[in-house]
Amino acid sequence: MGNTAQKTAIDTEIRDLSPVEAAPSRSVPLEVKLELVARSAGRCEFRGCNKFLYAHHLTSESGNFAENAHIVAFREKGPRGLDGERPQDIHDCQNLMLLCAPCHKLVDDNPEKYLRHDLEAHKREHEARIKKVTDVGPDALTTVLQVKARIGTNVVEISQAEVFDALHPRYPAGETVFIDLASLGDEKGGPRYDVAAERIAEELARLYANGSGLQQTNHLSVFGLAPMPLLMTLGSKLSNKVPTDFFQCHRNKPNRWTWFEGEELAQYETRKCRDGSDALKVALILSLSGSIDPASLPAAVDYRYSVYEIKLSSDTPNPGFLRQRADLEAFRDTYRRFLATMRAQHPRLTEIHMFPAAPAPVAIACGFDLLPKVDPTLVVYDNVMKDGGFIQRLKVNDHERQ
Repeated sequence: MGNTAQKTAIDTEIRDLSPVEAAPSRSVPLEVKLELVARSAGRCEFRGCNKFLYAHHLTSESGNFAENAHIVAFREKGPRGLDGERPQDIHDCQNLMLLCAPCHKLVDDNPEKYLRHDLEAHKREHEARIKKVTDVGPDALTTVLQVKARIGTNVVEISQAEVFDALHPRYPAGETVFIDLASLGDEKGGPRYDVAAERIAEELARLYANGSGLQQTNHLSVFGLAPMPLLMTLGSKLSNKVPTDFFQCHRNKPNRWTWFEGEELAQYETRKCRDGSDALKVALILSLSGSIDPASLPAAVDYRYSVYEIKLSSDTPNPGFLRQRADLEAFRDTYRRFLATMRAQHPRLTEIHMFPAAPAPVAIACGFDLLPKVDPTLVVYDNVMKDGGFIQRLKVNDHERQ
């Protein structure tokens, strides 16, 4: 046996006989690192950060900027080292978070603030979200459209997190498409409506153009808050050739844009408030989020007009009645039946004067469910109390402009 072989054998025998165990390595095994990257999708797991860690945040140059952070420290004297029972394997993936350098420093410099159970919650939420996303197949992708406008002086912002929660089990593909009408002023400006309607038409033409992202997903999800006339215009410009979902903002719900489930279905009724003397003159009131008294309609909507109303039969009008997607579908069925009745009973009708008190998705659906060149034009009014009541704003499905 050579000297080298003899030395190796002696070292092995000494190690086997020694009562001293080898100290654990600080190095995280490669297979654990790979598992952590897969679970985190290569993004920082600190709640709210989500920074992609395999490209520089400014230059986008490729690189590994990730740090494998122990929730319970490698040493007992380290951050959270004695926070609960120590893991049997300190390098177990369940005890590791993928973090960017600033977040890693933050949690380790402040262990009294970022406790073990807090960081475990960050990790659990992040990895559950990644799993939800990656479980989604290509047929569950959707293109997201957001419409923003001033209602009074307010513009409601919708966060990406809210959109993500609302879409489940679908997943947003690519960048959100925005139609931003806020710069055109508030809802009081009359000429602003015509400009906004033109912008809506232009933006939607681009959305449906050949080669757009929508052609890849073949599904559209619409989030919009704007004055009723603009939402009806939006709906009329959306294509019924692409499956489209509308979403409602529930102001009393933590996940504001997520539909409720399993509740009692809203019910609607259509009634005729007044018989008019002229078969070519019809008005429709939507008393849903609020009540509209037929006596409050403009003086021009006089005895010649037949006045109809779609109202809730299951509840008094209120802003929060539209809670489930099925509530919206039930309204759309009622509305389409009304349009069919108008085609039958008023066959030469060219205009319906529309007075809405309704949630945003209902307004969009009113435009969306019109049959172009078949159904009458909607002459849409806006109720401006300071200016004395209802003001005519826009014509939707205007045959003269088609």
